[in-house]
Amino acid sequence: MAAAKLRRHLETVHPESKDKDKEFFVRKKEQLSESQKNMMHVTQTINEKATEASYLVSYRIAQAGEAHTIAENLIKPCVLDITKCMLDEKSAKHLSTVPLSNDTVSWRIHDLASHVKQELVARLQKTRFALQMDESTDVTGLAILLVIVRYPYERSFEEDMLMCLPLPTNTTGEEIFNKINIFFKENNLSWNDCIDICTDGAKAMTSKTAGAVSGIKSKAPNCSSSHCILR
Repeated sequence: MAAAKLRRHLETVHPESKDKDKEFFVRKKEQLSESQKNMMHVTQTINEKATEASYLVSYRIAQAGEAHTIAENLIKPCVLDITKCMLDEKSAKHLSTVPLSNDTVSWRIHDLASHVKQELVARLQKTRFALQMDESTDVTGLAILLVIVRYPYERSFEEDMLMCLPLPTNTTGEEIFNKINIFFKENNLSWNDCIDICTDGAKAMTSKTAGAVSGIKSKAPNCSSSHCILR
């Protein structure tokens, strides 16, 4: 901008500063720069807390097995109403920035599940473990393969869900084994670390020639097997 226009702007808009020396404007510039930095830091902090809150709410929704839309349709409006009543409008405005749409909650839950899976796989890559398997059907009649893993971690034994995958109708032992074997390959898990397999007495699981257990023992010959029922 031309010097004449800058001078005219100073004299007409900021007449109280027209006679100030250069050092005054240098200090003003530094103060403005610092103020902008502080504002950016505050904004970043608020955004980070809003994201964290979004993950926490999504985690509880997943735990409760509720529809993802409950966050946007019920939880968030209730939180804002409570905040307005108990605190003030300004606080409610801050809370309104927490992203809780249906898609956002779905993404958050997917992220959390991915993190949990990565943590579990990392643990299993460093220790021996036992598998508990069951083939069942859900309320819609869809065949489901459920695999629970038990393993030592720090000073105790942990038990987690390793897999829960759909199966084709009339599932064979070979198909069950292939599902688990593919999971092992994709996640760099070693069959040599599998020391026991626990299943029910279903033919697809225990058949000596075509059962899932026989397929696993072909990969882990030292693995033992036992009978159980998942409830």
